[in-house]
This record gives sequence, structure tokens and C-alpha cells, in this order.
Amino acid sequence: MAADTSTQESPATDPLDGVIIHDEPETRVHRIADLIAASGTVIAIVAVLLLGAYSLETTQGFTEDVRGISRLLQRLLVAPVNIFSGVVTLIVPAAVIIDLAVRREPRRILEVLGAAVLAFIATVIAITTTREFGAVELVSSLSVRSAEGELVIQLPAYLAAVSAMLTAAGLRTTRRVLSISWSLLWVAAAVGVISGIVTLPAAITVVLIGRVTGLLLRWALGSTADRAYSESLVDGIRRAGFEPRRLVRADARGAYQPADVDDVSAAIGRTRSGRVYAVTTVEGHHLIVNALDGDQHTAGFLAKFWGTIRFRGVDTRAEMSLRHTAESTALASHAARTAGVRTARVLGMSQARDTMITVYQRPVASRALCDTDPDDVTDEMLDAIWAEVSRAHDAGIAHRALSAHTILVGEDDGTSAPIVWLTTWEMGEVAASRLSRRIDDVQVLAATAAIVGPGRAVAAAFRALDDDVIEQVAPLLQFIVLPRETRQSVKAHDKLLPQLRTLIVQRIPDANTEQQNIARFGWRTVFTVAAAVIAGGILIAGFNAQEVVAALREANAWWIVGAFLWSFLTFIGAALVMIAFSPIKLPWFRVVMVQVAAAYIALAVPAGVGPAALNLRTLTKRRVAGPIAVATVALVQVSAIVVTVLGLLVLTLVTGSEGTLAALPSTAVLLGIGTVAAVVVLALLVPPVRRWSSAKVMPPLRQTWPRLVQVLGQPMRLLLGVGGNLLQTGAYVGAFYCTLQAFGQELAVIDVAVLFFLSNAAGAIVPTPGGLGAVEAALIGGLFSAGIPVSVGTPVVIIYRLITYWARVPLGYAALTFLQRKGEL
Repeated sequence: MAADTSTQESPATDPLDGVIIHDEPETRVHRIADLIAASGTVIAIVAVLLLGAYSLETTQGFTEDVRGISRLLQRLLVAPVNIFSGVVTLIVPAAVIIDLAVRREPRRILEVLGAAVLAFIATVIAITTTREFGAVELVSSLSVRSAEGELVIQLPAYLAAVSAMLTAAGLRTTRRVLSISWSLLWVAAAVGVISGIVTLPAAITVVLIGRVTGLLLRWALGSTADRAYSESLVDGIRRAGFEPRRLVRADARGAYQPADVDDVSAAIGRTRSGRVYAVTTVEGHHLIVNALDGDQHTAGFLAKFWGTIRFRGVDTRAEMSLRHTAESTALASHAARTAGVRTARVLGMSQARDTMITVYQRPVASRALCDTDPDDVTDEMLDAIWAEVSRAHDAGIAHRALSAHTILVGEDDGTSAPIVWLTTWEMGEVAASRLSRRIDDVQVLAATAAIVGPGRAVAAAFRALDDDVIEQVAPLLQFIVLPRETRQSVKAHDKLLPQLRTLIVQRIPDANTEQQNIARFGWRTVFTVAAAVIAGGILIAGFNAQEVVAALREANAWWIVGAFLWSFLTFIGAALVMIAFSPIKLPWFRVVMVQVAAAYIALAVPAGVGPAALNLRTLTKRRVAGPIAVATVALVQVSAIVVTVLGLLVLTLVTGSEGTLAALPSTAVLLGIGTVAAVVVLALLVPPVRRWSSAKVMPPLRQTWPRLVQVLGQPMRLLLGVGGNLLQTGAYVGAFYCTLQAFGQELAVIDVAVLFFLSNAAGAIVPTPGGLGAVEAALIGGLFSAGIPVSVGTPVVIIYRLITYWARVPLGYAALTFLQRKGEL
């Protein structure tokens, strides 16, 4: 039977006589699971080749052992091994093609044959490239000895071709022919190893080559055979316990427009994962059927896994299997229903092919909240929405995807009172954390505010929730926690979230509305970690262990101890600056511990960001207003830069250094300064550049200027802040100077300070955690330009960074744990 895609009903043919289906045509799906599996298979091929190359003696010994067994096996087996190989290379492909022909899938037959050809070509390319460019160990692990005693690379292309055919034919779990064929293929590979035709690494490699070829072809061309459509779908609904008479696709996709589907089914279709059908049974009952396909589960699994590892306090775990996903959604829906929440009851479940089918009761409502005229949204309706959400929260259940699309509204026929249904529980949590429940509150507040305005939405929230709960909600009013539909609605209303915070503060003046950081990391952090790994790899690649060890043996331990002492003074200097510029009195010991804790945070954020984030958190925890706290931290950062530059100039005058700086040609320096100044002036004459510069410079200046004016009126605070910055900079310079002395290297103090300043600037520019890679490269390069060889400069920099960065990480972790336990962060 072919699915009817028109808007007119037409009777179906046997074996579904009497069942009318309105559905979109079967589409070819580019399964992300195929692409992920192909990537994993490539990694597996690399691992097998490395294992074979670096464990050559083991693999050769294993091959010789099996060859010894093969002589006995060949005497015992009645059928020769070459007949078995012929069965695999002829019978298995024939069985697969016949099975596809019986299923009337001519296109897939062509895909299977194409995959076999591509795998054959890929194997030939692998043999050629290995012979020409492969290392001796790699060639040996893939070779067998010929009759003449020569090593010959053996990668049986027929195994790769059969592997590609089976992969392109579909999932092995969906058809028995494929399951048996895969077993026979691996047996054939084992027979090849036993008979001495191929080595163990080569046998595994060729099967994986065919596998990755088939996966890539299947992903590129798309797949349709694994989803349950038409007959399979109807059969699955019947096995769930219902006899359908009419199925109408309710979730519009692309150019497909559903038939006369009701508003409630259409609203559910917009939010549910998978395909959604409005079903009418032969008894006249109206149901909702959700068909979740395996390819959609992979995307959902990745989204849930990403959310779980990214957000703090969110306990949902990504389900590993399609069945687990459907069961988890049904559990959340059933738990909410049991708690008294108006939501669709789960009536039955079944599996058809690679699709999980769940049958739901159709909600007794008339429309989605997003389809309701704002003038029709009464305060009673808002209260009813909050009542349903609170009922779920009282039972420890969180929805985590509440929006105007997942909230359905209507009226009781008897009393005309508003009724509310909550649907789409894919992200639901049972025994949810407090954070998950507060996120629900944020989502309802934002969704209703986008419809009825912030004033009425906040008033309804205060009628439903206690003040302490709303105070917890205010810091979570962020785009990151809102569903996509709500984010789009909020963006259409200018500054809606800030307006909600303002209204909350008006009702609770002491409420802390500073945004709570619920994300463990963002894309910027992912980039910085990747950059750190690359930088670390470059450093390790150029690391000469013998030269470093030789230099370490000659190092003076007392100077290294001095460097450790100087490094601890950096915490004192940073704490002095924070105390000097803080608008409130801070406890001395806690501020020092915050600076120590920043050493641990530096593992995940660029240089200078960790202390700023913790200082800001310290102020906001003590009820300092957000703008004042931000201005204070900005002033701390700016003062460090200004004082460092001025300190270098003063140091130059005081020491009268005749070091590296004095050797620079003054004419070239002046020419360079003049050129830079001219470029800056010319750039500022261009309006876009001028606007960009103003946008970058003016906001920090506006933030720091009021606090700077206040500090300038308190000379002792200003002196304390300047002294703290000088102490921090001087301590780093002192640690670097002591490290140089430990290795017997003499440099003028001004040169050491300049090198520190340049490396610090490089670490701030390059967005790697703690400036990793950039700081080391700048220091080693600077030492080399000062006449210190790389073989000595490298251990100097390594020890210096060990003292001022890596050795402080455990201390930072201990300090961070202490502060969190005391409620400081």
C-alpha cells in the first residue's frame, strides 16, 4: 500500500482495507548516526593499524599460532576453507540482493552494488598507499609471506566489498538476513586468518574499510527503509492495542501540509520529537500517536547529552537506546498524570522496524496558548497554568520545555472555567532538582510575558509562587534556559527579560537579580580548550627531554625555593588590590582565598578571566549591586595594566638598566612608534573603525569612571591599590628572576620585567586557559633573543610556569572547595 499524500481521503488497499492514511511521502533521511559511526570506524581503523604496527611481534606470533591450528582444522573439516569463502563472497551478496528484490527496493539494490564497488576501490587505494608510503612496521603487520618467502601486502578486497554491501543494505537488527550475513562475514575473516591468507590486523582493517565506505554512502544518499510507514505503522498501532480507521499526519514538515487536522493535534505536532499522527479508531476514539524513529533518537541523544554535561544542576541523562528514550518520556508523562497534572495519558506502546510507537490520549483542550488571542488570556487562565506547573513541582517533576506551544488551553463546558493541559514531556525529569523546577518557572514566566506583557505575567507569578521562590527565579531569567519558540517570542519584545527583573525587584527590593551562571562552559571554552591542547602538543613535540634533564641537574634548589616564595606574594598583591577598590569592607583572609581559588579556575579560562569572575562573584554574594560590582572588577583589571606599564617605566629609570632594551636602535624604535601612531590615527578617521573603537572603549570607561572618581577621593585606598598591583607584578618578575638565577643565567631586572610583561600580554591575547602555549612561546623566544640558548631557556620557562601556574592548581582547588563550603562562591 502506498501512503496517500493528498488532502482527500481515499480507501487503502489490502492488507489495510478500511484504513485511510494521510501522510507525507517517505523521505530519504541523512542519519547523523551513520556519520558518527563512520567517524568512529575511521578511528577504529587507525587504532588497529597502530596496534598492528607497534605490536608486530605479538600479531605475528598470533598469526603463526593460528596457522599451526589451521593444519589440524583443514584435516578435520570436510569442506575446504576456500568453499566457505566462496559461500561468503557469492551466496551472501546474492541473498542480500534477493531479499531487497522481494521487498521491492530496486534503488537500494543499486546502492548496495555501488557500495561494494567503492569499497573495492578504497581497498586498492589502501594497498597502494601502504606499499608506497607505509612504515616498515605497518607494511609487515599487513603482509604475509609468499611461496618465494617475500612479504606481500594482503588486504582482501572481497571482504571489504561484502562488508560495504551489508552496511548499505540497512541495520542488521531490522532483518534476519543481514544479521546472519554479518556473522558469516566475520567467520570468513577468521577463516582467512586461520588459513594464512591474511594477517589479523589486515582482516579487521578490510572489514572496517567496507563498513566506513557503506556508512558514508548511506549517509550521503539517505535512507528510508528503516522507518515504519504505512503497513508497518498501522501494524505497530494494532500491536499497541488499537484498531485505527484513519491516520492524519499532524506535524507539518517542509512542503507537506497536513489534512484537516484539529488544532490540538497540530500544536502537539509542532513540539513533539518524531512523527505525530492524529488517529481515529474504528470505535470513533480520537488518539495521538507519536512515532520516534531511530535516526531522530540519535539527534535527541546528542542534544540531551550536550545539555547534561553543559548545564549545572540538570540531572537528566541522555538515553542510550530508542526504547529507553520512549520509555523515559512515557514515565515522565505517567508520573505527571498520577500527580494530578492535566496531561495526555499513555495508552500503549510498541515497536515497528526502527520506530518506537507511543499511543496517547488526546487532550481535552481547544488550542495551544500561542494560538490564543492575548485579549482572551484572562488572569484565571494564567492562574490555571501556574496551578498545573506547581502541581507537577510539588510531586518533584520538572518539564524543562514549557512554552506557549506545549501549554494547551480551553474551557470547561460546564462551568466555562479555563482548563490547562501540559504536553510534550521528552525533556521531563522525575525526582527533579530544584534548579530544574526553577527553570520551569522561568519558562512559564517568559512565555506568558511575551503574550500578556511583563506586568500581568509577574503579577500571576507572585500569586502562584512564594517570594523566596521568585527570588530564585530572577537570576535564571536568561535566554539560555528558554525553549526555541519562547526565545523567538522574547526577542520580538525589546528588553523583556530585563523588564521582568525590574518588576521583581520592585516587589522584592532586596532580591539578587544578577544572572546565575548555570552553564559549565560555552563554545568559547570549547575553543580555548582545543587551542590549549594544540599548543600543548606543539610544545611537547619540540621538547628535548635530554637537554632539559641536563639543565635541571645543574639547577640551584635555593633559587627555586625563592621563586616559590615570590609566587605566593602574587596572591597577597591581588588581594590588596581587591580590598582597596571594593565598595564594601571585605574580610582579608577570604579575599586571599579567592585569589588562590582563581589559580584552579585558570585551568579552564583565558589568563586574567578567572580572578575577575571570582572577584565579581564575591561582591555579588555580598549583595553589591551588579553594575557597581562589574565596575569594581573592571577597575581592578584596568589598574593592573596601567600600574604594570608605569612600573616598567619607573623600573627602567631606577635601575638604569643597560640590558637588552638599551641595545635597541633608538631610530628604529622611534620610527616604529611613529608608524603605529600614524596607523591608529588614520584608522580612527574611518567612521566604521571609529564606531567600533568607541563601542569597545567607551563601555568599560563608563563602568570604571564613577568608581575611579570615588577611589581618587580616598588617597589611602588608591595607594593600597597601586601598591598591591606593584607587589603582584614585582612578585611575578621576582619569581622569573629567581628561576633564571637557579639555572645560572644573568639578565638585567628590566629585561626580566619586559619579558614577563610581553608574555603576560601574549597570554591575554591568545584565548587559551591560563595563556597556555602563548606564554611559554613568548618567554622562550624572549630568552633566546637575549642570548640564552633554547636548551637552557626551555627548562627555565618550564620550571617558572610549573611554579606560577601548575603547582598552584591543587591549592586553588582546595581554596575553591573551602569557599564553596562556606557559601562564599
